[in-house]
Amino acid sequence: MHIVMVTNVVAPDKLGGLERYVRELSAEIVRQGHLVTVVSKRTHELQPLQEEFADGVKVQRYEVPSKRDPLFVIKYPFSVATGVSRAISAAMVPHETGSTIIHGHFPLPMIYPLLRRMPYVYTCHAPVHKEILDERQDSYRLPAIVQDAFIGTFKVVEKLVIRSAKRVVTLSQFVCDEVVELTAKPPEGVTRIPGGLDTSWFSPEPQPETREPAKGPRLFTARRLVSRTGVEELIRAMPFVLEQKPDARLTVAGDGPLRERLQRIITELGLHETVHLVGRISDADLRDWYRRADIAVTPTRTLEGFGLSTVEAMACGAVPLVTPVAANPEIVGKLSSLLVAPGADARGIADGVLKLWQAPAYTSLRASVRSEVHPRLGWPEVCRQYLDLYRDVSKNTGRPSAAGGLGAEQGLRGGLKPAPARS
Repeated sequence: MHIVMVTNVVAPDKLGGLERYVRELSAEIVRQGHLVTVVSKRTHELQPLQEEFADGVKVQRYEVPSKRDPLFVIKYPFSVATGVSRAISAAMVPHETGSTIIHGHFPLPMIYPLLRRMPYVYTCHAPVHKEILDERQDSYRLPAIVQDAFIGTFKVVEKLVIRSAKRVVTLSQFVCDEVVELTAKPPEGVTRIPGGLDTSWFSPEPQPETREPAKGPRLFTARRLVSRTGVEELIRAMPFVLEQKPDARLTVAGDGPLRERLQRIITELGLHETVHLVGRISDADLRDWYRRADIAVTPTRTLEGFGLSTVEAMACGAVPLVTPVAANPEIVGKLSSLLVAPGADARGIADGVLKLWQAPAYTSLRASVRSEVHPRLGWPEVCRQYLDLYRDVSKNTGRPSAAGGLGAEQGLRGGLKPAPARS
């Protein structure tokens, strides 16, 4: 099969959860003997429009206007639709056998397949119209009247894209409920396939370090520094934790528009010796921090579509603590109620940390968390479920062709610049 992934941005162009999900799923599909082309916008002028990575994943990028353009909001949708049209056409490599499946992951780039009535699969990672302002407030700000119109239009597009998909996939029951609310699609019309991760990479220390029992927990979180991820509440929880466990420490990895504000809060609360913002880190450093952590906190305030950072931590053997928000409890709830904090505010997070750290069950939880995600959430198993879905869709809809507006003589074979994959 040839899978054409249509998304907003793909890793390594951007290293968010959705971007990595698309990239790593694509790599696993290639490992299982199929062809994958990712259609994604260009985020830097030095990025080639066509690229093939060392693991066989091909990327077809398209141009979008600069965010500095005063007419950016007006131009952007048309640029995306035109760019996706050209990129999909270039990606459609003729096959003697097999099928081509279009698989969307973000609403706006799916306008072209939607308008051309192309059959496609769509994975809804989260209700994008609800999180777009919080996630992108560092990119651009809009006058209130324009902002409201923009979000309203985006909601309509997202609803149409989901309702027009041949199959809709969500990564959690929480997102399934959001899809049902947005589109009135019956729950049985939504397929749940969990998020995946590389459990061979995210794994415990081969030879765990020998260390003295800690008097206070070493806390770690890897989060984008925006309001919905709850990092501010986690930092504000530290004084409550330190009252009982003065040796506790918190490390925060990640970047975003709230970084300066969070640094000010750390200073104001006198936490400069106990809370550290380390910024963006490599995958190797991320894994090391997970391995060293006693508790990996996911302090989400709203809209956690799956909880990738939580399962990464669990795969590395770190005991997770999540807030009772969105999809978080779905990941850890079967293991123990201790892994869900009483609330998403500072006091609730602090109480959750202290209760978990002092619980007799903590040691046994640390020994069992990896088995909850491996191999069930490893890419081979998640990919198998997608391949079964693709085959079912292909059998019932056939493959896109030139008659559907996708005829393209020029594909991505040959002449593509290789790029190194993560070792």
